[in-house]
Amino acid sequence: MILGKDGIERLPPPVGTSDWATFSRDSYCVDKTLMIKDLIDTKTRVALFTRPRRFGKTTAMEMIRAFYEGDASLFEDKLIWAAGEKYRAEQGAHPVIFLSFKDVKQQTVEEAFVKLTSLLSSEIFRHRAAVADGLKDEVKRKKLDAVYNGTASRDELGESLGLLAEAIHAHSGKKPVILVDEYDQPITTASVNGFYDEMCAFMRVFLSGALKDNEHCHMGLMTGVLRVAKEGILSGLNNLDVWTVFDKAFSQYFGFTEAEVETMAKYYGAADKMPEIKSWYDGYDFAGTEIYNPWSVLQYFKRDCKPDAYWLDTSSNDLITEIVRDLPHDMVRTLEALLRDETPYVTMAKDLGPYRDIVKNKSSLYALLVSSGYLKVASPLEEGVCAVAIPNHEIAQVFVGDIRDKINRHLAVGTGDIATAIVCRDMPAFRSAIASFLLESVSYFDAAAEGFFHGLTLGFLAVLRKRFRVLSNAESGEGRFD
Repeated sequence: MILGKDGIERLPPPVGTSDWATFSRDSYCVDKTLMIKDLIDTKTRVALFTRPRRFGKTTAMEMIRAFYEGDASLFEDKLIWAAGEKYRAEQGAHPVIFLSFKDVKQQTVEEAFVKLTSLLSSEIFRHRAAVADGLKDEVKRKKLDAVYNGTASRDELGESLGLLAEAIHAHSGKKPVILVDEYDQPITTASVNGFYDEMCAFMRVFLSGALKDNEHCHMGLMTGVLRVAKEGILSGLNNLDVWTVFDKAFSQYFGFTEAEVETMAKYYGAADKMPEIKSWYDGYDFAGTEIYNPWSVLQYFKRDCKPDAYWLDTSSNDLITEIVRDLPHDMVRTLEALLRDETPYVTMAKDLGPYRDIVKNKSSLYALLVSSGYLKVASPLEEGVCAVAIPNHEIAQVFVGDIRDKINRHLAVGTGDIATAIVCRDMPAFRSAIASFLLESVSYFDAAAEGFFHGLTLGFLAVLRKRFRVLSNAESGEGRFD
């Protein structure tokens, strides 16, 4: 229990765990169970949900898992139970295969496949009775045994998810629900560490074998940060529904709506804090649905309503690190506008294309920043064009600080030295730092244009945004002062 701002003991926010079955009883729980109703009503067979990190993807998967294989008492006071007998009848009706790839972050291909084998082995062990009884074909059973023992080839590992579904169906007479959380993490890892082609080939077989027209699968759900269909990982799934930040359906189930945050604020005796919460953590627009960052809101209430950039301290996105390192110079004007709290129009792609080509395509790069939570879509996406903006005060800090830090790691002279000199008004140090930066990090071809120095200077001054209003190139009438 924790003390609310009104001095009354309250259930704690569910911070630090995604185990829905546990925190739905012991912590403050925002009821998202109508997501299950929508999945049933839409007759979903295979779906992919993409959202930024820490926006409730794993929690949603754990909730669905608990619904299908957990105790009915967990849902008797939830919205799904009041929705009708049709939905209550589905509770406990199907076994579940649950895999989370969030920790597949190994630096070598061998280590990554050891980790994948370990994850499959654990799930095979959980369904060991089904494997022993359901697979009458000795060859198939030996393949799963090899995965369980850690001796499987990559081909055997690629078949394992489909074979496990077959075993469970034969054993129980019920088709399992297959849940794959953070499906794109192995590809991100492989892209950053140099074994992209091998991992893509594996994941294509692994997912297609279990989810494409599989007679042994009742429903398949995947979550991830990115939708990257063109490279062929998902191309074999002709029955796939994809729900992104650009789609209205299911938009209210990832993150908190304003009504949910208002209810939470009242519960913790902090209704008067709504303007502060809104300025820090609101601002996301998922196809017209106003969304708050759920991780940061929960941290805010846990930490006695202290505003801070909590999202900054969560797990990193290595792909963004790689891309921002080589950020195209022709994006400078857009970044200037964002730092001035404007909403510039950009080209935006729903499909990002191959991971390794994102940096070459501005429309994919902006889509990556939106999908990852760094930017929000500020106008409807029409003909591949929309306005973008920094969502809120928290992300303004993350956008300036986190991205700047990522750039600094790859520069001989960090811009942090320049920022320190600006804040301290140390002109000799500033001259020295900027001279070293330009000589060691900037090409002659970059420095040939005045606009480059203009954007560079504005970027340095971003460190002063908390103290001053930093403006750029003020207009006079319809033109320039000069």
